[in-house]
Order: sequence, then C-alpha cells, then structure tokens
Amino acid sequence: MGYRVGVDIGGTFTDLALLDEETGALHWHKVLTTPRAPAEGALQGLRALCARVGGGLEDITTLIHATTLVTNAMIERKGARTALLTTEGFRDILEMGKEQRYDIYDLFLRYPEPLVPRRWRIGIPERMTRDGTVRVPLDVEAVRRAVRALVAEGVDSLAIVFLHAYRNPAHERLAAAVVREEAPGLFLSLSSEVCPEIGEFERTSTTVCNAYVQPLVDRYLRHLEEALAAEGFRGRLLMMLSNGTLATVDTARRFPIRLLESGPAAGALAVGRISGRAGRRDLVGLDMGGTTAKICLVRDGRPHVTTQMEVARVHRFTPGSGLTVRTAVVDMMEIGAGGGSIARADTMGLLRVGPQSAGADPGPACYGRGGTDVTVTDACVVLGYFDPGAFLGGTMPLDAAAAWGAVDRLGRALGLDPVRAAWGIFAVVCESMAQAARLYLIERGQDPRRFALVALGGAGPAVAVRVARLLGMRQVLVPPASGVASAVGLLAAPAGFELGRSLAGELYHLDWSAVEQALREMEAEGRTLALAAGANEDRVHVERRAGMRYLGQFHDLEIPVPNPLPPDAAERLHVAFDDAYAGQYGMALQGYPVQALNWRVRVVGPAPEVDMAAAVRARGRATAKCKGHRPIYLPPETAAAGSPHVEGRFAEVPVYGRYDLVPGNTLVGPAVIEEAEATTLLWSGDLLTVDPHYNLVIELAVDARVADAGADRLGAAASVAPRDASREPKGGSA
Repeated sequence: MGYRVGVDIGGTFTDLALLDEETGALHWHKVLTTPRAPAEGALQGLRALCARVGGGLEDITTLIHATTLVTNAMIERKGARTALLTTEGFRDILEMGKEQRYDIYDLFLRYPEPLVPRRWRIGIPERMTRDGTVRVPLDVEAVRRAVRALVAEGVDSLAIVFLHAYRNPAHERLAAAVVREEAPGLFLSLSSEVCPEIGEFERTSTTVCNAYVQPLVDRYLRHLEEALAAEGFRGRLLMMLSNGTLATVDTARRFPIRLLESGPAAGALAVGRISGRAGRRDLVGLDMGGTTAKICLVRDGRPHVTTQMEVARVHRFTPGSGLTVRTAVVDMMEIGAGGGSIARADTMGLLRVGPQSAGADPGPACYGRGGTDVTVTDACVVLGYFDPGAFLGGTMPLDAAAAWGAVDRLGRALGLDPVRAAWGIFAVVCESMAQAARLYLIERGQDPRRFALVALGGAGPAVAVRVARLLGMRQVLVPPASGVASAVGLLAAPAGFELGRSLAGELYHLDWSAVEQALREMEAEGRTLALAAGANEDRVHVERRAGMRYLGQFHDLEIPVPNPLPPDAAERLHVAFDDAYAGQYGMALQGYPVQALNWRVRVVGPAPEVDMAAAVRARGRATAKCKGHRPIYLPPETAAAGSPHVEGRFAEVPVYGRYDLVPGNTLVGPAVIEEAEATTLLWSGDLLTVDPHYNLVIELAVDARVADAGADRLGAAASVAPRDASREPKGGSA
C-alpha cells in the first residue's frame, strides 16, 4: 500500500491529486506550471503534496501523468526533423489530402504546411495490392540509399507508409529492418503499427504526426523518469491516453500520438464519474483552466470516444483546415478561453478576449510576475469575484493594484471605465464559451437546453452559471475538488488500450472467420498492454465495434459487435446498423448494401474507486456559517423577479467556504463559494443545494430576457456548427 498520484500539467497550472491506498484518504494541490521545464513544476508539487500527508516520493506506488506536450509540439511546430518513405509515386499524399476544399468559395484557401518537407518525402519502388498480394517487391537498395541520404541531412525520425500496408505489412517491416541496420539511432514509425486502417491519407498523416513528436516525447519521458528516480520514486509511471485509458511509458514512447488529448481526456472522465454519482446520465462538461476551455458531452454516463480528430487548424472552427489524426480520442471541443486569456482592443476598437494566453510565465498582471497584459483573471479581481488574499488558499496572493492598472489601461483604449471594461472581458469570455458549446452540441444533434452543465477547472465554476444561462440551461453542478478535476480523473482512470484494423467488404461477402481472427488478435495485444499498465487479468472488459456505412457513402457509424461473432453475424449487424442510422438521421435505407471497413477492440480494466464524499467530510467543518461578506459586481441582466439586491453595481454578498457546506444545505444567490483551487459564483435568485455526494447543485433563476436570447442564438447557430475541436496552443511544453 502507498500513494496513487495523478499529475496533470496544464498551460498555466499543474494539478495534483493523491489517493492513500490504505486509508482511502484523498488530497489535492495546485501549483504554477514551469513552461520551460514542466517536470520541475510537477516535482515541486509532488514534494509539497507528499509532505502534506507525511510521506515522500518513495511512498508513491503509481504515478499517472497527463501532458499537453504532443499538442503543443504540433501546433507550435517544435517536433523532430521528420522524413517519409512511401510507395513510389505517392509522396505528395500529405498535400493532396482527400482533394476536398473545406470552403469552396474561398479563392485563397490555406492548409497547414505538411510536417515533412517534400525533399524528405521519398518514393520507394514497391507495390502491394489491396488484398495484400505483392505486385512489385520492395527495392531494399533504394531504402538503403534513401536512409543514408536522410541521415546525412540530419533527419531524426522516419515514417514508413506503404500502400495497403494495413492489409499486408511485410514491406514496411522489411524496410524497418533495413533502416535499423543502416541507422539504429533513427526513430521509426510504421503505419502498420501506428494506424493499420484503410484510408491512405489518414494513415499517412497519423503516422507522420507520430514520427514528428516521437523523439520529443522520448526525451521528455526519459528526463521525467530520471528526475523522479533521483527523488526516490520507485513505483509505476503510467500515461493517460487520449481515449481515457492508461498505458505504460513504453507504449507512450511507441505511440506518442495517442497522448494528443491526454489532459482533457482526464477531465471528461471526471464528468463521467460525476454523472454516475449524481444520477444524471446526460451532462455537458465545461473544463476551464488558465489557458483553454474544454467542452465535452457525456451520454449514458460515458464520454463519447471518436476515432479521428484535427489539430493545428488554420481556422479554429473549420473542419478540414487542420492536420488529420486517426486515433481513439474523447470527443470534445477546445477553445482558447481561460483565466489567463488576454483581452485587447482590436483595430476596430472592439474588445477581444483570447485565444492568446498569458500562461504561467509571466502570467496575468495580478500574478506579480512581470506580466502587463490584462486577462480574465485580472477582470475577476477588479469585479470582486476573486479574493486577492485567498487565491490558491492564500499561498499565492494576487496584486489587486496591478489588476486595476492593467484593466484601466485597456478601458481607456476602449473608452470605458475599469469596472465596465472588466465586466466586458468577463461577459465576452462567457459568450465565447457559450457559443462554442452551442455549436458543439448542435453539430451532434443535441439541444443544449436539455442538459445540465458540470463546471470543472480553476476558472470553470466562476463562469459556469452565466454560460449555462446563455445556453438556456437550468442547472449547474460543481463537484468537490472541481479546480483539480483532471488530476482526480487520472486517479479514476482504468488501464487499457484500443486497437483498430481494416478488413473491408460488404457484410454478406465478408470472410467472417478472418474477421473473428483479427478481432481475437487485437484482443490479445490489447490484453498484453492493459495488463502491463496494471489491469487485473480476471476483471478485464473487452468491447468490439465496427465502422460501417451504406455502400458508396462517405462517413461511418460505429456499431457494437458481439463477442464471439454469431453464425448470423451479417444479418444481426445489418439490422443494428439500420437502427443506428435511423436513430442518427431519422431514416434508414432498408435493404441497401452495408459495408464494413474498420474493426476496433477496446480492452480495459476496472476503474479505481475514488470516494470524494469521504475526502470532503475530512476537510469540512460541517457548518454552513457565512465566513464574511465582500462587494462584487452584479450586472443588470442577472436580475431575478423579487430580488432585493441592487443590480448593475457593486453589492455586498455573503462568502462561504466550499467545504463548510454539507448535504442538505441551501443558499440563495447572490453569493460566493470559495475553495483553494476555484471560486463558484451564484447570481441573484439562483438556488444552490448540496447533494449527498457534496456536489453543489445550482438551479438557475428564470430570467426571460437571457433565456429568450439563448433560444434565439440556438436557432441562429444551427447552420454553422463545427464538426470538431479547435486546437489552440497550450503552455507548458517541454
């Protein structure tokens, strides 16, 4: 028995959570990220957290880590010097893509530059047919010449992507053997290992992205392991993957592209856990930190996992304008809106907030670390929402004078007094998140007004009620330890792995014995990786899915697949696909041929239990006594019928300690609820109740003006919904 610790390194703060495996006690902590050396900030936080419970790093049995390193490297173009070996005649696939324009009316359309320059994309004589038959043998000498030339030019990493290698990987494996013989120090990524699925462009793009970040991730993990070992850590280090499961460091080194959404996936897991505990199957999560905000949808208690995403988009909300990556990833939208988002006046004299962030260094003006840009956090200080003396539990006092000075400078540029400028910043960032959430949900066929909003992250609880009101929602949930929810989510993450493989054909013409064999092979590999990450062999759960479509269509639907396959597999899957299609699109093409393309197996162990209620009981004083009052700004549109409070100016409101509230307590807004890692704002007329799991359940007061505006925006947005997450740079890359 020892400590199980989760560490999530974000752009502004590093969140940590520690579970004592013997007593079940839970502790958490938050420290500033050290962008130039993220591991240093994490180690500082680990030392402080372990010291708090009377232990040290040598007492940690399992350390679970989430990082933004891969995303940052791709967005900021800080990866390795990467080359590509591909089938002769196909080296331009990265630029050709799928030959689709994401905006058919833009004459000056831009796409992201390929990660591999054309001179390092080399065609090799070889050819494999679509059924895996060798038509042209691999030219081994051509591979040798290419590798020697690339090494001479200083290439660090190599992607090998041959045509139809997903069906027969023999040529890729032979080429890899030659490369290892000629250049044993070169990092290698094979498409038949990284993404063995049909789709030449997607497979090539994913493999190149994996190769691009592999040396960087390898160096980072080696440095982290060495630094932890020097501190006495002898436990198991695990990495959070983008699909919400845990894997070993060796797996992360082989497939670093699977770390793309490592941190946000942990937040989505936290929303799923809250869904089960609170008895609400359908929720929308809003995880707002210092640099970005993440929005995810939880249905039936689980966040949706998709198989493809884009990163480093030229246009944030435009599908098709980014680098395509095919890997299992929690489906979410990410925007550049956080506590550190910088506010400015644009060339038209209008207020803009984000996506640029002040990060942790120098940070917002109020941090007192040399920053001069005005941020959302500075605005919250001016408006009274954040207590400068209580930030991070008083361990990091804020400079209120610097915040007022920065907001005042921006206000003069906008022709506004500091208070109106600060409120404008707060209102704009809330509207940005509401717009993103609205588009995200409508794109997925969901009405925001049907859901409750879960507030996570250091800044999430401060904006959640206003964002929910703009969306027409009626309820907000703020869980315990909301400010470090991603770190707590890491503690509750299961060990596991997801694999995919292509075996294409019409349902009634498939070789079902070959399908079953492929599924069993993936299951065996997944079990090996899951067990290596700590899963219990007797409690491993296996899920099978198939990507299917009507013959001739472009997009797939994923359908659950029985284990093992029944004799009437074709008929059963056809019926299941028709039903799923009708549920998604309102009708099915009865009797039309159905084609299966990709088969997936997810092998996952049980999720560890984390008793948040017990942790809160240990922290709290079991009293709802108000700890004081302070003035905060109440804007006119928060008015509720019968409210006795003066609106549109500062008013004295009660302040409560988050862990002084116990199940059954109720409060009527306006009020402020403070904890070390986050602040919850309750507006006039809103009703807060503490449920049995210590969640703050906020019922929003009905304000006809705001609700009607939200409904109007909902209808207006229906035709411009984005398909995928925007990817903004996040601080803290190694």
